[in-house]
Amino acid sequence: MLRATLLCLVVVVVQCFYLPGLAPVNYCKKGNDEEAKCQSNVPLYVNRLNSEESVIPYEYDHFDFCKAEENSETVVENLGQVMFGERIQPSPYKIEFLNSQKCVSVCTKNYDPSNKDQVHYLSDLKKAMNLNYYHHWIVETLQRSQHLLHFQPRGPEHHLP
Repeated sequence: MLRATLLCLVVVVVQCFYLPGLAPVNYCKKGNDEEAKCQSNVPLYVNRLNSEESVIPYEYDHFDFCKAEENSETVVENLGQVMFGERIQPSPYKIEFLNSQKCVSVCTKNYDPSNKDQVHYLSDLKKAMNLNYYHHWIVETLQRSQHLLHFQPRGPEHHLP
């Protein structure tokens, strides 16, 4: 009888746990009547770029990617993230809960071949693509990796993230 009681207590304890700093968030579709109790925007943050073929990590803003709006909320980092050199930043990507979107333009970049700085940006980006660098994204406090680019020119314009 005592073993059965202890076994039941262990099962209950295992089912209930809390990770400090990770509070649950309720999401609902935008326009829902209960929107005051939940949020419809799912935050996506950017961290760094790594490659399995190179030991040099880059911060997200090293390359000329689209940036978040200046009034975006900043991310609070814990001590471990700061010590390991992670620099989590808001991203320009807007995600709404239960709203499927494909091929939404975030920003447009134009480069002048006669401008040496802009040619340098593109040269760095091509090198990173050849070394298979990939993004580290954080969606609702969960880490996610995404390959940097699969570059395919389309006529006179090239579409980059």
